[in-house]
Amino acid sequence: MKDVWRYHFGLWPVFLIFVLTFVGCANKEMPELLTPKNNHTLTNNTPVLAWSPVECDWQEVWINGTKMDSLKSDVSSYVPFALSYGENEWQVVSVKGTSRLASEPRNFVVEDKPLAELPEQSQLLRHDWLVKSSALTDLKGKELSKGHILSDEWYKTSLPATALTALVRNGVYPNPYIGKNNMHIPDANDDFNVEHDLLKYSHIKGENPWKAPYWYVTSFKLNEVEPDKKVWLNFNELNYRAELWLNGELLADSSEVVGMERQFRFDGTNVIKRQGKNHLAVAVFPVDIPGEPGVPPLEPFGDPGVNMGDGRIGKNYTKWDALGWDWQPAVRDRDMGITEDVFLSFTDEVELQDVYITSDPHLPEADYADMVISGKLVNHSTVVKEGTLSGEIINEIDTTQFKVPFVLEGGECEYVKLDKNALKQLRINYPKLWMPAGYGEPHLYEVKLTVATNAGDVSEIKELHGIREIESRVEGSRIFTINGEDIFLKGGNWVIDMTLNWTASRYEEEILLSQNANLNILRVWGPTGVPPKRFFEAADRNGILIWQDFLNDYWGTFKNTPGYQPEKDLFKNISAGIVKRYRNHPALFMWCGGNEGVNPREDLLVNEVLANYDNRAGRFYLKTSNGHGLHGGGPYHSIRPDEFFTHPKLHGFSSEIGSSGIPVIESVRRFIPQLGEDKNPERYPVDGTWAYHDAANFPGKDLRKFTALDNIIRKDYGGLKTMDQEGVEEYLAKAQMQNYAAYQAAISSIGIQMWDNSTGMLLWKSNSSWPSLVWQLYDWYEQTHAGYYAAKKAFAPFSVQLNRATGEVFVVNASLRSYEDVSVTAEMYSVSGEVVWEKTKDANIHKSKAFNTSIVIPDEQELVFVKLKVVGDKEGLLADNIYWLHPENDFRALFKIKTPELKSELTSGDSQGSDYRVSVKNIGKTPALLVRLKLVSKLSGHEILPALWSDNFSTIMPGEEKQFAVTLPKGACPDAVDLVVKPVNE
Repeated sequence: MKDVWRYHFGLWPVFLIFVLTFVGCANKEMPELLTPKNNHTLTNNTPVLAWSPVECDWQEVWINGTKMDSLKSDVSSYVPFALSYGENEWQVVSVKGTSRLASEPRNFVVEDKPLAELPEQSQLLRHDWLVKSSALTDLKGKELSKGHILSDEWYKTSLPATALTALVRNGVYPNPYIGKNNMHIPDANDDFNVEHDLLKYSHIKGENPWKAPYWYVTSFKLNEVEPDKKVWLNFNELNYRAELWLNGELLADSSEVVGMERQFRFDGTNVIKRQGKNHLAVAVFPVDIPGEPGVPPLEPFGDPGVNMGDGRIGKNYTKWDALGWDWQPAVRDRDMGITEDVFLSFTDEVELQDVYITSDPHLPEADYADMVISGKLVNHSTVVKEGTLSGEIINEIDTTQFKVPFVLEGGECEYVKLDKNALKQLRINYPKLWMPAGYGEPHLYEVKLTVATNAGDVSEIKELHGIREIESRVEGSRIFTINGEDIFLKGGNWVIDMTLNWTASRYEEEILLSQNANLNILRVWGPTGVPPKRFFEAADRNGILIWQDFLNDYWGTFKNTPGYQPEKDLFKNISAGIVKRYRNHPALFMWCGGNEGVNPREDLLVNEVLANYDNRAGRFYLKTSNGHGLHGGGPYHSIRPDEFFTHPKLHGFSSEIGSSGIPVIESVRRFIPQLGEDKNPERYPVDGTWAYHDAANFPGKDLRKFTALDNIIRKDYGGLKTMDQEGVEEYLAKAQMQNYAAYQAAISSIGIQMWDNSTGMLLWKSNSSWPSLVWQLYDWYEQTHAGYYAAKKAFAPFSVQLNRATGEVFVVNASLRSYEDVSVTAEMYSVSGEVVWEKTKDANIHKSKAFNTSIVIPDEQELVFVKLKVVGDKEGLLADNIYWLHPENDFRALFKIKTPELKSELTSGDSQGSDYRVSVKNIGKTPALLVRLKLVSKLSGHEILPALWSDNFSTIMPGEEKQFAVTLPKGACPDAVDLVVKPVNE
């Protein structure tokens, strides 16, 4: 820490660095910063910082006056730990001997929407927060909330931010996402610190830095609002307890503000200063019982330890995965902090609250739907208030309006329920129904409710509403029906960023990446918590069904052992708050009591929480994730593609099917900077850092072992030629081949059984909470791998698939449209790209059916490719797929295929530079394997992410031409782009 210039000293160290680095270095070449462009505004708080390096021994990245990292001399980009909102300044320093050459500093701005839609006229308190451990200051809340603070002794951050986030942003601790840096940060558990000698890293000498509360302090001026408005201070989430002071007055103490996933609102009307500065001080306390993490895997293929460690974190209502799992390390501060938005809201004396909107479509005719709207009318004054509650129900065609009178006594809180019996306008004729992705459009209505009194009080609430009916039954396995149509559920288990730093745009992109892969459901896995409302809003708009778990983990609590759960009333209050906050989202179709076991408080959840607060939306309640018509249990380990089709678990409705998911090399290099430096001849390039990033082995007979995947890569695709960076690239290229084949097979093994012996599946997992080497369709950097596009084909509403165990060809139509007069063709190619067998059959494909075409691929005697396609007379190409097969799974010859000759063309599809089209033709004589397409910044050469391709990692045969489309985030690349085309066999 001696070479860290901390951000809390302001920006003068940047100037000092700039001056010092040029002493004795006049006229020497300096690094040139490329992207982001100067003064550019981004929604991404982890942008790729790119520059042109110069000859040196090593490089340093400085952000906001803090040295964030030291990098190798040839590195030309860096993804920082999540940055604060607002202006950020960065610089690269090249070090050679005693000379230090600094780039010109550059600035960019990080700004995005709040994590939830705020009431109109709200004032977001996002910027200019100061953070410090209470162990390092004698000042108390009363003094701090009067402005008695020396800001240059505190750490500056924006919100949301955990304590660890604030300290990493200021260079106190290293980026925990990179390498084994997390083992250089003290843990919240004293025994773990002693065992791993972590206190030597504490910024509070000799002490556990997470035991004392952290003060969060800010000063602000009130926006111009009417003088008679009530002023409310809102916290959308804190972790774990808090004490709140405003202008020297205690608003709430830590016995009142307790528990994660709760929203708190405090009346500050009589405390707030309408002129001049206000001072807010929040003491955030750690979780009551941090628990002890399991043993971290630090050696190659190490034991990942016990999921959820000693389980004692279960006594808190918090994110249980913060204690560590086999796909994420323990979060050192257990995410203590202010973890969602803080804002001021302003109301009149009469307010509408707790709005609940449901509807009941008349099916199957869908000629009308009856809507019910309820809520609370609250009179904060002591006098009688008369007025009207008016509403507008708006869709793309028309608007329905209504108005009802009310009278409220002083201090009264009146429950209001409106239905078709009270208002004929609440019968919606010929409604537009909300349907999940692949089965129709997710039509939404805007419901605008306004309360207005004769005295001038106004309160307004807007909600988006989707009209849909949910039904469920068990026929062998569980089937879900939306609006009378059986829905074949295809999705993944989803988890939250481990330090809770994703922006609103990132949560939306998580949904878009899922939709682009043809998923129609995400399960928010219980111990990860509940994501912000922006996630659910994006799901509503894009037709992604959400299965939300309540907090429980059967195994982490040692089979629901009593004493490993939060206090009962706290659990009830928080669960009720979650239900009320999210119940208006049409995408939310199911609550689940527990992960892999019935929630020990199921009676409370079903008969109190849901019975009182979500009793008419028709949502299904699932007792446990692996029962009552579903099953779990993987497989989680890697198996060969043909083995998926005979595995005893792969039938029915599986809630967790794992596969490989190794990222592409660019991502791995970002989080394992020393990639390839460990020269282990037996398992190169796998080392202990790989194990720490989840390439680990459970002990004994447990099949969850990364060696299973490693063995397949080495045996089936061949050992590495060299132990250098070329060898690293070769290993990860072969991993992409296995990714593609594994995800293709895992999904197809379920899909070809649709409705006969399967009703849905969820991958374990679809995303990652940190940079991981396993169990993901796309990685923490939003970079997809080859398996993502294999899944996209296999999950498509209309697909053609091969049973690799029997050679049978299936057309899987998981849509509500039938197709007549289509031709299904199977072609077998030699490894040189010549057709050696072909068969075509005409067929009619009925809706929602897996159709066995009766085409059977002949047994191969050597390495071959099998290409499948379905073509419609009117539609053209409807689906295609490709496989590489060998009777002994010997695919080594794939990497001996000569480099293909490809011709490509890039065209822009819109004026905003976000949509592009690409054509690629193989004009050579050899197959082009897993052709990866990238759009990169012309300035920096780095890929623009997330990139939503229509297809990618595509194998193209000689003479074949393919068309692709891609959408990039708007504004992500203000410069021109280049196309990079790279097959595996280049």
